[in-house]
Amino acid sequence: MDRDIVIKLDGITKTYRGSDVLAVDRLSLEVERGARFGLLGPNGAGKTTTINILCGLLNYDGGSVSINGMKLEKKYRKIRSMIGLVPQDIALYETLSARENLRFIGEMYGLRGKKLMNRIEECLSMVGLAENGHRQIRKYSGGMKRRINLAAGIMHEPGILILD
Repeated sequence: MDRDIVIKLDGITKTYRGSDVLAVDRLSLEVERGARFGLLGPNGAGKTTTINILCGLLNYDGGSVSINGMKLEKKYRKIRSMIGLVPQDIALYETLSARENLRFIGEMYGLRGKKLMNRIEECLSMVGLAENGHRQIRKYSGGMKRRINLAAGIMHEPGILILD
């Protein structure tokens, strides 16, 4: 039986320039389609660095990254649209409402018109914020901000969702 590997890291290494900090040291792993996978470790272990590499946000020094069988460095734009990232810090515009933030993010992924508006309402409902979608992010509680951050990560219906 063939395994359906969606994420494959093979010997990934990352050292930050100007320092001797080896953030990721020859990391190899495979994640099968439908799996839930967690990177566990203490602060400074390289978890966020690995996530940023997977999402194409950070270059790596050695090894290879494949998503759905495609090499990251060759198919970056296509791969980027397959991944939803929910960063550990809130990545929203504080002075915009939740709906305005989701509209902006949806448009960045090519959503338009009725499809965009429907997806905004679906995402707001999924995270329990449909009635508060008109409020500015800065007026949200910490938990509400985390939920709208999650909604932003799933706006474009990614096949892979990464939570940092």
